[in-house]
This record gives sequence, structure tokens and C-alpha cells, in this order.
Amino acid sequence: MQEYISIDQTIHQLSQIITKFNRTFVPKKEDDSHTNLSFDALEHRLFGRWVENGKQKVILALHVDTFEFQFIHFNRTVLKQIPIQGKTQQELENAVEAFLPEIGLKPDGFKDPLHFEIPDYGLGDKPYQKWESTALEKWVEYRSLANRASSLLLGALQLNDEIRIWPHHFDTGIYVEATDSIGLGFGLAIQDDMVGEPYFYFSGYGLNGHSIDYSATKPLSVGKWITTENWNGAVLPYSELSEEVTRRYLREVLNWYIH
Repeated sequence: MQEYISIDQTIHQLSQIITKFNRTFVPKKEDDSHTNLSFDALEHRLFGRWVENGKQKVILALHVDTFEFQFIHFNRTVLKQIPIQGKTQQELENAVEAFLPEIGLKPDGFKDPLHFEIPDYGLGDKPYQKWESTALEKWVEYRSLANRASSLLLGALQLNDEIRIWPHHFDTGIYVEATDSIGLGFGLAIQDDMVGEPYFYFSGYGLNGHSIDYSATKPLSVGKWITTENWNGAVLPYSELSEEVTRRYLREVLNWYIH
């Protein structure tokens, strides 16, 4: 598990470069969704958002297998590869910044601090070293599972919404207003103090004056309910994850919220 957590943290830090690209060049939205990321489970890439400069559309991606950043044209050709091995965060930002004029983008403000901070994870500005392949396979497996689980939930609710990675907390998931009275948030979160390991979360929020009575929850066959002053919902820890267990967790929690 520790190798998985280490990769989670390293990719979270690397992804801030994509977030800065989004922040600088994608038209702003009030909900900050212009900075969101997504995981391509087919090619194992972390994508940002498409950016238009009037002549072309490009996107910045992190390819976790080849350990490099890629600038990709809308026709899907790779315009530029920036290897990560042996480079620091600052050196990588400099390399991305240096390429921006070549695709018609002004670098002004690209390296400015983001509007949020993430933990340092003890990485500081040390040169990055490529992760061990079997540990990366597990990371890809569970981020792919998070994509599939989010899609299953959207299908059950008959809603069309984006599966995203929020760059601040780095969870893969969704937020939808399932009915007029309830909003639902689901995703795969990185390790934190609440659970102590990575985990799926499934939380509900009352809308339009409605409230949720968490005192009426019933024990789950997988995962557990957590109710605190700051957060209420059901969690399924990394150590319990599998395809079938995740499906059972989704069904049980969704049925409680909806019914």
C-alpha cells in the first residue's frame, strides 16, 4: 500500500503543472472546473483541458507509463515530450513554460502560485525518479476502477456528467444533483487522517431546504458510515477494494440515500 500512496502523492504534485496550464489558459468558471483533470484509463495519461489559441487546440497530459509530460494537438499528434526523470518540479515548469510560445501561448503568469496549496509530501524540489512498474500498475488499476465506478453510478441515476479529478484534493469522482432534494458526491480519495489509507467515499447533501438524517443509517455489508461535524457519508478503504465489493458498496449506499 505504501508504494501506491507514494505514487498518489508524486502524481498529485506533478499534476499541479497541468493545473497551472489549465488555470492560465482555459476560460475561468465560477466552480473552478476549468482546472479539473481526468484520467485516461486506456493510455494511462492524466489530462488537463483543451486550450484554444485561435489557430489550434492543444492539451497538456502526464503519461504515467512513459514518465513524461506531453503536449497533444487536437488531431492527437504529440507536439512535445518533456521527460520527467531526474528533473525537479521547477525544472519541469521551466520546460513547459519554454514551449508555450511555440504553440502561440504567452507564458505570462503560468508559473504564478495556484489559488490553493497541497501538502509537500516530503518531496520538496527533489529530482523525480521513475516509480516501480508493479506499484504503478496498482495505481492505474484503482484509478481505472474509480472511473468505472463513477460511470456505474451515473448510469444508475441516468445522468450525464463529467468524471473528473479535482486538483486540490486529487480525488477521482463525480458530484451530481440526483433529485431536487439531494446532491451526491462519490470518488476515490488519497490517504488522509479520516481513514488512514486511500478510500472510496460516497456522501449526500440536502438541497432546497431538505436535510439528511444520518442517525437513521444502517450498517453496510462492505465499508462503513462515518458521521462527524465536518463530514458525513460512507467510506470503503483501499484494503477492501475489488470490482465486486465496489459494486455492492455503490448499490447499498445509493439505495439508502435515494430511498
